[in-house]
Amino acid sequence: MGIKEAKRIVMEHFAGAARRFGFNELYGYIYGVLFLAGEPMSLGEIAETTGYSLSHVSTALKFMERIGLVVRIKKPGDKKAYYRATKLLKDWRQAAYYSKVMEDVQQTMTNLERALRELEGEESDEARFIRESIEFAIRRNALAERILRFLIEHDDEEVLERLLNCLESEEKR
Repeated sequence: MGIKEAKRIVMEHFAGAARRFGFNELYGYIYGVLFLAGEPMSLGEIAETTGYSLSHVSTALKFMERIGLVVRIKKPGDKKAYYRATKLLKDWRQAAYYSKVMEDVQQTMTNLERALRELEGEESDEARFIRESIEFAIRRNALAERILRFLIEHDDEEVLERLLNCLESEEKR
């Protein structure tokens, strides 16, 4: 029961992550199945393991291949297509999480800048307070975008560990 339950937990985790970030949970189930598979799996095997129809799995795999979460493999002498997960959790995070967060950060910036433009010519105390609040939020949002871009562009764990160590040492001061 241990292996089966461990697989279920991983599949449920990826399905939940997919749901949280606005993707179909099937993408998470498929990724979880392939992430744990020792060998590439056929469309039929994936459908059987996930319990979804061939057509749903096929559509999901096309999308997942397009965004880099799975790779299609052809075996010599076999007409079937086989799939494997990229095995890089970074790719999953980028597709399922970072892209959604970046979209929100960029939308936030657009809306804050629009609101700031609306205050042009306003000189009341309330307008100054609102302007200062928006300008603060714009600066924070710009920092969040820089940090997110750094995470997206750097997959070297050593670089990220050094950054984290630097940030943690600053906290202690």
